[in-house]
Amino acid sequence: MENMKNELNECKESEAQAQAVVSETLLQLETAKKTVDALRSDSMKAMEAYNSIASELDQSRARVNLLEGLVSKLDTGHNNSSSNLMQNPTCDFEKFGEQQTRESSPVEVELNNFKSEVVQLRSALETAETRYNEEQIRSMVQIRTAYELMEQIKSGSNLREAELEAELAKTKAGIEDLKANLMDKETELQGIIEENEGLNLKIEKNLSYQREYELENELKKVKEQVADLKANLMDKETEVQNILEENGMLKLEISKTEMDKNRMNNEVVTEVEAARSAQREALRRVEVVMEEADKSNKRMARLAEQLEAAQAASAEMEAELRRLKVQSDQWRKAAEAAAAMLSAGNNGKVMERTGSLDSNYEPLTGKISSPYSEDMDEDLLKKKNGNMLKKIGVLWKKPQK
Repeated sequence: MENMKNELNECKESEAQAQAVVSETLLQLETAKKTVDALRSDSMKAMEAYNSIASELDQSRARVNLLEGLVSKLDTGHNNSSSNLMQNPTCDFEKFGEQQTRESSPVEVELNNFKSEVVQLRSALETAETRYNEEQIRSMVQIRTAYELMEQIKSGSNLREAELEAELAKTKAGIEDLKANLMDKETELQGIIEENEGLNLKIEKNLSYQREYELENELKKVKEQVADLKANLMDKETEVQNILEENGMLKLEISKTEMDKNRMNNEVVTEVEAARSAQREALRRVEVVMEEADKSNKRMARLAEQLEAAQAASAEMEAELRRLKVQSDQWRKAAEAAAAMLSAGNNGKVMERTGSLDSNYEPLTGKISSPYSEDMDEDLLKKKNGNMLKKIGVLWKKPQK
């Protein structure tokens, strides 16, 4: 189809080129006609000039003839006068001499002038005749050349026009054939297009069925993943419940330690309050986790579209639960350490109190020590307890790994 269109375009281009050549040939023919007309007008002007020159030549010839007649008359007059002189030599000699002297000089001058003018006119006449002949020959040659050129241009233009007409007819026939083939191809293409449309409809139906099947499979997978996430969420909720139970146990243990250790110094009480605030923070975080769990339950309806986000949220929740578990372990360890430290401190105080009398007596010296040493021991014990609580605080502040 594309080849036929290209051939049709090429035929149209060749037809346009042929028409351009025909128009160019016609222009050349018009130019040749104008040239022939110009040559004809030039030849007419030359003929008019030649006619004027011929008339001038005729006038010159008439003038020459006139001058020749005058010269002949003068010659005859001169001869007559000389003959009369010969007949009457005695009586007319003087008159003739006088007349000869009077008339000889201007007549001879005029005669010489006439003769020189006749010679000039003859030379001019010969020159004009030769120029006239040359111009006539040249004009004839130009006219003949122009006619030959016009005939050549006419014959060439006729041949070129015949060739172009033949080529144009051939091109038109080719164009008609190509148009017929193009119509056939267009009908065939229309049939192919209709067939393609039918096939496209079938393919779209098949693709729609396949897409529905794929969407059903994806929906099943998403439902399975949602079920898995629900199971994981239940596991996480049980873990959170266990953590809450452990926190409750820690609360009970801490309350027991608080009830048993009422004599604890102010620094230990403040640290326990800090532990309580940390526990409240942990409870708040557990509540945040529960809120996140509620939010995740609400997101279950959109889980088919936001599966990756839910997985990321579950991963973050697992990390948070692990961190809370680690923190609860740290709090339990800290509480146990505090309880152990407090129990050890109380036992030490009891032992110090029971043995205060013995400690005040020095058997080697036989002297009783000062009672202010007990206060010094209590201050030292408080310092030790403060250092231990600082260590526990450092353990609490360690980041989760």
